[in-house]
Amino acid sequence: MIERPIIGFEPFQPSEEGAIFGLRNKDGFDLCLSIINDSIFRITLNGPNRPPPPHTNVLPQQAPPNTFKVEKVVDAKAKAARISLPCSDHVFDRWFEIYWGDTPVLEIWEKRDRDGPKLRIFGDTPHKSYCLNRDGITRYTRIDADSLHVGLGEKGAPFDLTRRSFSISGSDAAGYDAYLSDPLYKHTPFLVSLPKPSTTRRSAVALFSASNSDATWDVGRFIDEPWTSFKRYQQEYGGLEEYLLVGEGLSDAVRSFSDLVGKPKLVPRDWLGYLASGMGLGESDDPIAQDLLSEWPQKCKENDIPCSAIHLSSGYTVDEKGDRLVFTMNTKRYPDFAEMVRVFHKAGIKVTPNVKPYVLESHPDFQKLYQAGALFTDPATGSPVVTRIWSSQPAVNAKGSWVDMTSKAGRGWWSRGVTGLINLGVDSIWNDNNEYLLFDDDYVCKDEQDSGEEAGSFGGRASVGLLGRMINTELMAKTSHDALLARNPGRRPFVLTRSANVGTMKYASSTWSGDNVSDWKTLQGSVAMCLNAQLSLLQSYGTDVGGFAGPLPSPELFVRWVQMGVTHPRFCIHSFKPCEKDPTGTKLNNLPWMYPEVVDIIRKEIKWRYTLLPFFNNLNWRSHLYAEPANTWLGWGDFSTDPNLYEPQVLEGFDYWLGQGQILVAGSYHEGGLSRSVYFPASSAEDDCHYFDLHAPHSVHRAGERVEAVSTPLSHFALFAREGTAIPIGKDHVTLTATEGAAACSADGTRVVTIDQGGLVGLDDWRGLLIFPTPSPPAPSRSSSPFAPGASKTFEFSWIEDDGVSQPPISCQFTARFSSDLKGRGGQADEEVEVQVWRNQGVGNFEPLWGQKVWVILPVGDKRKVKGCVERMTWQGREAFGVCVGAPAPHVASDQKAS
Repeated sequence: MIERPIIGFEPFQPSEEGAIFGLRNKDGFDLCLSIINDSIFRITLNGPNRPPPPHTNVLPQQAPPNTFKVEKVVDAKAKAARISLPCSDHVFDRWFEIYWGDTPVLEIWEKRDRDGPKLRIFGDTPHKSYCLNRDGITRYTRIDADSLHVGLGEKGAPFDLTRRSFSISGSDAAGYDAYLSDPLYKHTPFLVSLPKPSTTRRSAVALFSASNSDATWDVGRFIDEPWTSFKRYQQEYGGLEEYLLVGEGLSDAVRSFSDLVGKPKLVPRDWLGYLASGMGLGESDDPIAQDLLSEWPQKCKENDIPCSAIHLSSGYTVDEKGDRLVFTMNTKRYPDFAEMVRVFHKAGIKVTPNVKPYVLESHPDFQKLYQAGALFTDPATGSPVVTRIWSSQPAVNAKGSWVDMTSKAGRGWWSRGVTGLINLGVDSIWNDNNEYLLFDDDYVCKDEQDSGEEAGSFGGRASVGLLGRMINTELMAKTSHDALLARNPGRRPFVLTRSANVGTMKYASSTWSGDNVSDWKTLQGSVAMCLNAQLSLLQSYGTDVGGFAGPLPSPELFVRWVQMGVTHPRFCIHSFKPCEKDPTGTKLNNLPWMYPEVVDIIRKEIKWRYTLLPFFNNLNWRSHLYAEPANTWLGWGDFSTDPNLYEPQVLEGFDYWLGQGQILVAGSYHEGGLSRSVYFPASSAEDDCHYFDLHAPHSVHRAGERVEAVSTPLSHFALFAREGTAIPIGKDHVTLTATEGAAACSADGTRVVTIDQGGLVGLDDWRGLLIFPTPSPPAPSRSSSPFAPGASKTFEFSWIEDDGVSQPPISCQFTARFSSDLKGRGGQADEEVEVQVWRNQGVGNFEPLWGQKVWVILPVGDKRKVKGCVERMTWQGREAFGVCVGAPAPHVASDQKAS
């Protein structure tokens, strides 16, 4: 182990834009501090053999506004400096204190008010802050024992990462342990330190290191007592480019991260529904795969299961020897690939084929790529790098080479291959097996830029270690994305990727937790994995529902996995079960109808997902515009002040929000679990809001309350809507948002066959709104009522509607305001709920098919009426009240504005 502290610094004035202070030592190392804005600060450290890390992870940043008044006081004799910083509305004073008598120490301090205490919210570890390791930089910072640590992208459970260490790298982690395995598939060096509630409130601080180099984050697991308690970031190659993100809480940290690296992409609407898959179907030779897959729409119709898209495994590329040869076609399994795609398109089902960024030695283009310089080079031999690559069945590998996506020849070949698939009618691309796990960092990338693009830091050949393996993953996503957009410029491109660095998600719309295992432990661990991934901007995220590897899940496990999956941004049932066959000899996968005894439950859950598709689409827009994850930790936003959420029973449990404080998902994750304890988060000590059980009539709970025996029968998870929540809903099947144009047909021009024509797809011409107003006071005879007569509240909710496909998007926005008339007149029968709905002016020109009427539905068992309704109907056994969309009413102060 090589680790040498860097010392001997003196002040200098750096020339880079935004830099406010610099230190330089006699060996030529420069440490610079810059202001990006009032919540983002940059630290760079570069020197001999430690060049700035080459990357495209960070967006170009504007210079800080002139309103920032930065005061700098430097005491050269004491080797100390104090630099004032711009402050948020919640902070009276914030500043850097910098010392350089030994190793440099940078600390951020703040005061929450004029007379409040001085609080250190971030600090380097004294005497060992910045060190040289063999080829990179090791960074030591203080760790606060009273903080949670979250983020780092895709990491195993539990949610809190404190006292653990992680590899910042990616691996083909098939069959991983959802608690113990590391690394998994993603490279995301973004760590948030989140203070627990205390009498003295202080800011949260996130660290993001922009390098693509492999690294290790040790979050207080490694202990060396003389150096105090610390966190350690060990970057294997190059200099340091670190960003400090300071904010009020987790939501501020995530938003600042997105300001720095980009907001999540807007996912096309069809990819919010049920996504089908299954290697067993696509790998079949008898009967052939095309025949099996072409039966899929009819199977969906027979079982009354709506489906929006299907994934085609790489089985379409397998040759007679079992080798997977990307961009080739097995014409025996798929005699007319384009016709099969049209079959899906008529049924309203999109198609995405699997592609892998390597070529086996048996690939027909191997020599051509070798001669074009599109493969990595081994500097010891000057020859292309040949390694073992997954080829056919698990543990059966073959020799081949990764395609160097930093080479112009490699990207050109990839673009032509993707375009060939698009020409066959496919709608999107599934980038798989793209971790680029090359085991020699000295292998050489070409690092060639296309004309018109920003030049790379090295302007030519660079080592894999220094450039970072996953720059290839990013360029693979970019090339697939650009090919889709070039072929269909009016359609939203959709790239699914298994692996990712931070830059990949500028081009890939969605990802998932990789090749998981069918067992209860994986189901449990998936909760924390999804939460940390989503707050790390992997926001269109989910799991292979039912488990990819291992045996078929039991009926109970499969049901519980589906019930979790329908609450995630990405809902895909996928597996590889080559050893299981049904009585006819057909290989089985995780299929919705594989267990007749629970198919009714599976159908109900999938249809629930489609019913809530307008709600999920709005969450999709909130993610794209504001970097708000669809699933959040219970301590998100104002709930971070609830001390009960930091107790092990809750923190290490499995509950989370769907939306930001809208629907509490309290699932069942243990075999035979038919009831469980649930805690209802409070946003403050004065929080008097209620939670409505989405399944049980008149079941209402108070914020801050724990209920020990909440029912979780096999038929459903426990779901609770918080008071003030509104949920836009639609039909329980696949729908079209327009009758003409891009939304009414597929990219290949195939028109969808609608239900009235005997197909599977309807029109999105009905909009409901589930609302959860303040509960009605019970009759006077129930003296134990916690409700005060007349304690009504007013709530507002805004949501976005769009056609789901256009690029740039065509959208519009609506707002609903609702309040209760709680006059205590002896029961619900005499009470009314007032609801107003209006279209927001100046926000897009999309015209929804559902027109000018919204059907308002009250909580289960609520017998109140909706004031001013123009029509009534029955929806799923409940009364729905038709409310016309009108002009906005005069402004009324709302108790809650949930968008």
